[in-house]
Amino acid sequence: MADRRRYRAYDAFFIAAFGMFVLVAFVHEPLFYLYCGWDGLRHDSCTNATVAQIWKSYAKADPVYFDMPLWMALMIGFDSILLSPFYVYAIYAFATGRVDTPLFRAVGYTVSGALIYAMVLYLTWEVISAKQYGTSLLPVIGYNLPWGLVPLLLVIRLYHGGKA
Repeated sequence: MADRRRYRAYDAFFIAAFGMFVLVAFVHEPLFYLYCGWDGLRHDSCTNATVAQIWKSYAKADPVYFDMPLWMALMIGFDSILLSPFYVYAIYAFATGRVDTPLFRAVGYTVSGALIYAMVLYLTWEVISAKQYGTSLLPVIGYNLPWGLVPLLLVIRLYHGGKA
């Protein structure tokens, strides 16, 4: 088992990062589904003005949210439902020193691979279709990059943590 003191600062970073992911997955996105639905922005039919304004602000940079393709809605929905429990598990594992256990390492590598794949797919599509939708790439990439970068850093942390 790795020496936890060696990775204390990195582990605090991961607790904060996955804490942010939990907030988005369990609060921010569900409020969108609940109050706006997938067509709420397109039809301006969100039932909560505050939630609508938050999402409309993001959609100004990423107008695809006004007319979201089904594949993107499915990817976001699957991410929220299938991968978000890992965020909670990751916080627990980092807080209790269970990051370098075989179970967490196996789940961590698997979920990280899924997140990295999803972000490469999503951001590539955003770049390719930016002109069509009028997407402001810098804020869109800036907002979404953590969902690809944090898992990549986790893979590196898990790899090096297992060697200490």
